[in-house]
Amino acid sequence: MWARGDVIVVQDVWRGRLWAARPVIVVDDGSELLVLWCPIGTRRKVPVGLGGPATAENRGERLARLLDAGDWSLEDSVWDVSSLWLVREGGWHAVWVSFLETGAHFGWYVNFQTPYTRTARGIQTMDLALDLVVEPGCGSWRWKDEDEFELFQNRGLIEPGFAQSVRDDAASLVVRIEDGATPFDDTWVRWRPDAGWGVPELPLGWDVL
Repeated sequence: MWARGDVIVVQDVWRGRLWAARPVIVVDDGSELLVLWCPIGTRRKVPVGLGGPATAENRGERLARLLDAGDWSLEDSVWDVSSLWLVREGGWHAVWVSFLETGAHFGWYVNFQTPYTRTARGIQTMDLALDLVVEPGCGSWRWKDEDEFELFQNRGLIEPGFAQSVRDDAASLVVRIEDGATPFDDTWVRWRPDAGWGVPELPLGWDVL
């Protein structure tokens, strides 16, 4: 288990290759919930390609091409909203409680991903494209990147079993959102980071799988 205030690395891994990496601060490493803090200004690594087809690609097509070809490099990108991550072991999603620079609650974001595994440096998972955006006040929500989720399935990039697990998970989450059940209530909205934490940085070995 990690201690409060530890900096760990969240790695997205695709077919044995590093797809993305970001440093986060451990808020709580409990028996049921892993809570992580990713403040605004955090510098992370994201995938980029060296070129594409002559015809214009949308974001989903570009990502699908990179994943299918296994051809990408990583570059820096700065995170633009503070997010508290709530992740359950064995779960197919992470709930991000988002905050503006003022500290005001910005809403929730559900990121569907493969169940995480622990490493010496942090956790490994893989984003599965589909997301849910939940507005402050709860009850109001919308899908995000449904087109990418379908595209990745059609390209054989998301296994049918994974896709079904995501749909089942999403169905149960929508009920919780509309009921205002935890964590889509004020349970974490009033949370604030320790004053001395600052912005985490990727440690040496962030790219080692």
